Amino acid sequence: MLEFSMEKLEVEQKKSIINQLVSELATENMDLYYTDSSTIATLVLEKIQSGNLKRTELELVGKLNTEDILVLMSFHSNCC
Repeated sequence: MLEFSMEKLEVEQKKSIINQLVSELATENMDLYYTDSSTIATLVLEKIQSGNLKRTELELVGKLNTEDILVLMSFHSNCC
């Protein structure tokens, strides 16, 4: 049970970092709203790889690929 809680916490932290990066991208590019999800995931990955994250954030999301980012972007915690 504790392991499941830790995994859930880690997923929530990853989602938070990704959402933060998407928000940054949105302020940099007002047309991001009209961009497809796979392109946004690629842009998020580029931001991750740019080295501008804190070490703890990078440890969480540094090994993600675009597919992982797409999945995390699609989760909504307010569901059900």
